[in-house]
Amino acid sequence: MLREDVCRYEQHSDFPYFISSNEGKETIVMLHAAFADYTLFQEQVSFLENNYQLILINLPGHGAGASAKSKVTIKDIPAVISRILADNRIEACHLLGVSLGSLIAQAFADRYPEQTRSVIIVGGYSIHKANKRIKKEQQAEALKWIGYILFSMTKFKQYVLRVSCSTEQGRILFDQGIRHFKRRSFEAMSGMGSFFTDRWKPMPYPMLLIVGEHDRELIHEALNLLHQLEPRSQLVTIPGAGHCANADAPEAFNQVIADYLSTITLSPSAGNRT
Repeated sequence: MLREDVCRYEQHSDFPYFISSNEGKETIVMLHAAFADYTLFQEQVSFLENNYQLILINLPGHGAGASAKSKVTIKDIPAVISRILADNRIEACHLLGVSLGSLIAQAFADRYPEQTRSVIIVGGYSIHKANKRIKKEQQAEALKWIGYILFSMTKFKQYVLRVSCSTEQGRILFDQGIRHFKRRSFEAMSGMGSFFTDRWKPMPYPMLLIVGEHDRELIHEALNLLHQLEPRSQLVTIPGAGHCANADAPEAFNQVIADYLSTITLSPSAGNRT
């Protein structure tokens, strides 16, 4: 859990978020995988909290206290992030997204390039190019979810835990969030299709592509191809990790993040208005 002396709770409209106290430092917005919540980044928060300003949100329908009355859905999150940055006088940020979170991170960068320092994609794929095969596979996966959900949310959650993390440590972190996910939460996940736009030119921002050693072969193929198409990208495989590499192998993951950010951050106050 986030310590109160590290991150304070804030509210944007009807959408809550957490922001650390390091005003003036480079900012990282963290976007978790589907069915988890911000606690998936527990090990990253403790590692990065002294050197970066961190913003964490629970995606719509996710996490403890998710409001069934909220009209905010997944498609609104890029605009929500932009407003959160403006409210906190943050000029630009790095985006760290895991799986579904990585698609949102790219959608934000597409719509708000002036607010984007870099994008870190973990276990994801491009919303712009070379994604037809994996999108088709994701549709088939969604049909499998429906089969589980109709009969047992417990079995659905067990399945998600099994395919999302390959270590006990990772599953414990993921379970902290998925226990709060309800059938009605799926209503808040609508509109993701609006993120996908064809862009065959290289992206204008640097990218770090991270894949767990034990993630699906299709994810490996997608990120390898994206790396070939994006000259400003770096590709790293995390040994011993599955789909949510940050939760499965946090020490190795954190070092990769620290090394990457050290090469692209400008100064302790870069990206924030004075």
